[in-house]
Amino acid sequence: MSDKPQRRKKASHGDGTIYWSDAEGCYIGEISLGYRPDGSRNRPKVRGRTKAEVKDKFKQLKEDHANGIEPGDKYTVAQACRDFLARGLPRQEEGTVKGVAIHVNNHIIPGLGKAKLKRLTADDVDDFLSKKKTEVSTSYLGRILGTLRRVIRFAQRRNKVVRNVAELVEAPTAKEGRPSKAMTLEQGKLLVRKCRASREPWIYAYVALSMFTGVRTEEARPLKWEHTHLNPAKGERCSCRRVHKEDLPPHVEVWRSVRKKGDTKTEKSRRTIALPSYVVAILTDYAVKQFESRKRNNHEYENIIYVFGTRNDTVKDARNVARYFQAIVTDAEIEGEWVPRELRHTFVSWMSDQGASDELIADLVGHRKTSTTRTVYRHQLRPVITKGTDLLDGVFAEEFREAE
Repeated sequence: MSDKPQRRKKASHGDGTIYWSDAEGCYIGEISLGYRPDGSRNRPKVRGRTKAEVKDKFKQLKEDHANGIEPGDKYTVAQACRDFLARGLPRQEEGTVKGVAIHVNNHIIPGLGKAKLKRLTADDVDDFLSKKKTEVSTSYLGRILGTLRRVIRFAQRRNKVVRNVAELVEAPTAKEGRPSKAMTLEQGKLLVRKCRASREPWIYAYVALSMFTGVRTEEARPLKWEHTHLNPAKGERCSCRRVHKEDLPPHVEVWRSVRKKGDTKTEKSRRTIALPSYVVAILTDYAVKQFESRKRNNHEYENIIYVFGTRNDTVKDARNVARYFQAIVTDAEIEGEWVPRELRHTFVSWMSDQGASDELIADLVGHRKTSTTRTVYRHQLRPVITKGTDLLDGVFAEEFREAE
């Protein structure tokens, strides 16, 4: 063991000290990197089977120190993910945080969690994505990669790693996802009839508003009566409980959502939408039934805040709305699984069928760019012919006259 010194050798300034440890069965190196913020010496240790390996680690420590990166390579992808969830999403919506947590806990940590973040390579990320592409859709795989990039960017800001290898790769084509779909006019009429006969008046009003104005589900659920103007005639008390100073058409102000601080998805999403006459009639009738139901069941019935609120006047849970919506779709004998947001796709499809331009549809559904409308609703759009805000009135007028 003559080549394995038992005593430490004094090293030149900045070279560090290397010595053999019988207890650990390897070489141990110590190098001084100055002082920590609390004034204590920053003298990390590294281990290697040979002196050359220790010296290579010294070199890496010096480079990291020069770049302001935290020394050592024990920090894993899993630790980075957990730190990101704990501190990296302070302004995000609850739903966004839950989605990111699913990406992290169900995909990234099981697939890459044990890897040391500093040693993670682009090839590692590519291999991870290749394995996932048989499990998830292309769009979802892209979101997983986006989350991984955010995690590593967060670690970069915390001086844990120099570069973001996830930025060097692209998500491959994966499984084909379930495309959003739109109801045909006949399916829409079947749904309207079943909703009209429902014992829950709110579902009829909810479907009518969503299907014939294209509001998002996150905008419909927190809609308030103060933003709903069913009879805004000059000098008369409106459903918003105010008296308007000028004659206005019936409309809703889509200014709020269930997002953090109540903001809509984008600034352009804040919009005022005129209501078709039959939607006005449905909402007016529903307002009376809502008041009577609350009063009859000894719940708060004066100054009701939310159009589609619970019996305790809180915003309905999205999952409950989706569950009830699918149930009534099934009762209407409309095949397949449907979710409330597809009422918005239905609105776009019908508007396009009736000749509405991309620009008009983008304005009505609250898109900042028509390119968003064409990308998200590409299956629903038809060639452009003309425009108008009441194009669906004629299509459904006969249906609602039959109901009367």
